[in-house]
Amino acid sequence: MYSLEQFKNSNLSLLIVCNDEPIFQSDAGAIAPLIEFIKSEDFKKFSSEKEQIIIYDKYIGRAAALLMILIDPNKVCTPVISQFGREVFEQYQIEYEANEEVKYLMGVASEDMCKWEKLTVGKSPEEFWAMLGE
Repeated sequence: MYSLEQFKNSNLSLLIVCNDEPIFQSDAGAIAPLIEFIKSEDFKKFSSEKEQIIIYDKYIGRAAALLMILIDPNKVCTPVISQFGREVFEQYQIEYEANEEVKYLMGVASEDMCKWEKLTVGKSPEEFWAMLGE
């Protein structure tokens, strides 16, 4: 089983684990890895079966959280979560573990929302996905 500390010390930006086995990993930045996973055959396979899915992501803002809702994980783990990412998980009752909460993700903690967070204001996971043109 993976721990948040092991993930935090890895080169990965995203790790998705199903029944304690890694099914997807990436070192790409922003929300690109989540989009890639949702488009993949692995997502179609695991979304049709209720599996024990845990998502590890280095930084979770509202945009990433909304995409994660589409994956329907049992738990999400991150070193850094934004206030808006946390609110999404609470709204959808997704268990999460975070080492630190920041107001905004942009340069890890800045005084402004990143472009992805701005695009998600007032949108559901499905509306955000549709807006991405996926």
